[in-house]
Amino acid sequence: MTDQQLSVQPSTRRDALTFCVFGVLVFAVNVFLYLSGFELHQAVWGLMYIASAALFFLGVAKLIEPPISLMISPREIRYEHRRGTWHIDWENVIRFDIPRVHRGAELEELPYIGFRLKDIEPVLDTISPRLAVHLVSEQRHLLAAALRRELASGGDYTPYYDIPTSYKTASGKVYRGVQALFAVRCEQLRQLLGYDLYVPSSALDRPLDEFCQWLHQVESHRHNVDQL
Repeated sequence: MTDQQLSVQPSTRRDALTFCVFGVLVFAVNVFLYLSGFELHQAVWGLMYIASAALFFLGVAKLIEPPISLMISPREIRYEHRRGTWHIDWENVIRFDIPRVHRGAELEELPYIGFRLKDIEPVLDTISPRLAVHLVSEQRHLLAAALRRELASGGDYTPYYDIPTSYKTASGKVYRGVQALFAVRCEQLRQLLGYDLYVPSSALDRPLDEFCQWLHQVESHRHNVDQL
């Protein structure tokens, strides 16, 4: 089996330098006009300073994102985030696709790629605590959307937001703390949407449907992944 890896660059890093440059440029123009005695309303000066800061810090936020969001090898898929990583073996993947929720008689795609696993334990054993906490927080809106669309209206959502004290896997292993919190969230999303782990579209380098098709090709030819 080859050790060749495929890498995916997140779309969130696109135009990062452009945002930084424009932020600095707007600030420089603002300072130049001010020193030149150009008269503007105080609110306009404030808006220009806010705009320059917003552009610059947005660019910085893009720059601090990891240059690679996914590393795909013949053995595993690794998700890279500035708060940590998770990885899953291909042999542990049952299926992956774009999760969907019901909107009336139609299905609406959510901006994620979902992975359904045979066993969540390997992920719980290796995920970094900071990333686990971040994903639980980041996916609150995903859980909310799933609850609204997939559960009967008027249902009690409170149990879905309770903080668990522990989580017991099918093998009998008990997790506590951050691992238990993350495990319960994965289980909830699995019940509602059919998948355990979710990668947002912003972490991908192409549209969701194209990425999903490409990943299926990688899966089919993963022993020759260097040829894709």
